[in-house]
Amino acid sequence: MIDLYQLLGIKRAATREEIRKAYRRKAKNSHPDRGGSAEAFNALTAAHDVLSDDRRRERYDSTGEIEQARPDNFDGTAIEVIAQKLGLLIHAEHDVTELDIDAVLAQTIRDDIGLRKTSIANQQRAMERAATLRARVKRKGNGADNALARVLDWHASSAKDSVRKNEDAVRAMERAIEILELYSFAEDRAPPPLPAEEEVSEALHDALRALDELAAIFNTQAKVATS
Repeated sequence: MIDLYQLLGIKRAATREEIRKAYRRKAKNSHPDRGGSAEAFNALTAAHDVLSDDRRRERYDSTGEIEQARPDNFDGTAIEVIAQKLGLLIHAEHDVTELDIDAVLAQTIRDDIGLRKTSIANQQRAMERAATLRARVKRKGNGADNALARVLDWHASSAKDSVRKNEDAVRAMERAIEILELYSFAEDRAPPPLPAEEEVSEALHDALRALDELAAIFNTQAKVATS
């Protein structure tokens, strides 16, 4: 059986970022365009894909089975995120077309990512608490049925499902930001006209007069200090 962690040269507790870095490092040498074999490169890619997917990674850790990726339209989901944010801007009460649309879109998506990650942390904490209570709850007497244990199992399962959905949403949003980086709403505008000659002359005159006044103040202060 292939050990995906050993294949990438990482520990079993590796983070998603560590998985990504290990894959990129090994893929450079294993890519067929650089003299590597297609088989080795495909194995690395499969290891990266499985261990980067929390659901597939959990199944692999539990059973050793490598589940095939489910076909989906990941970029389509990311585009839906962008479409929803653009819709809010288009239908806003005030005209926002003069704003830096690229930055506004990216920031609102990052804000949503932050909210989702907070929710993930809250749900993971709920799962830990449910597991703690589940281990403690016992029915008094001789009854075998433990209704409260089932309730706690339900809460843990619901929290786990919420974590999975939020993690999927975060990945889609992160992909949406990557897509936004390929586009720009910047408008090609002509540079502002240069000020008229008389305006430049007047501004220069005012600046020189201000400097003269400042010099006079400094000279006065210097005389007072030395007297």
